[in-house]
Amino acid sequence: MKYLAGLIQKSVNSSFQLWLLNQLMKRLVPFNRPHGFKIHQVTPDYVQTFAPYCKKNFNHVRGIHACALATVGELAAGMILMFHFSPEQYRVIMSHIDIDYHYQAKKSVLATAAINASNIGAIQNALQFEGKAQHTVTTKITDTNHTSIATVKTTWQIKSWAAVKTKV
Repeated sequence: MKYLAGLIQKSVNSSFQLWLLNQLMKRLVPFNRPHGFKIHQVTPDYVQTFAPYCKKNFNHVRGIHACALATVGELAAGMILMFHFSPEQYRVIMSHIDIDYHYQAKKSVLATAAINASNIGAIQNALQFEGKAQHTVTTKITDTNHTSIATVKTTWQIKSWAAVKTKV
């Protein structure tokens, strides 16, 4: 976690730093490695993640599996929160996920999770006065033809590491 916060920030302006971030994520989250998930783009307003249309991600009808779609949506949401709330200072952990599937994914997909200034302010306010915050991020997943594939809503708990009882 030591280098993660800096890499997320630097990935906004550097394709090399984005590549390094993807390499680090393969080590930090080994579950994602065989699926080929990647962080595609990082900005202060949104993060895009990518899931390839390939055999290892297929379901029984040769579409991208529902769990792969859920995971790529979760990854985008977690990354946008960690962009604004450093994983060195805060534990960012998902507490709930809700997914609406709109269309079969028969092509590679991009998941886009966004956050705005008022959301960031509300989280900061809750952290300051309550010591923890809960926030729901909506991630839109589209295929390479811009067809809406799924909407993933993830609820996250953000808490200072000092207040965490179960540490890594």
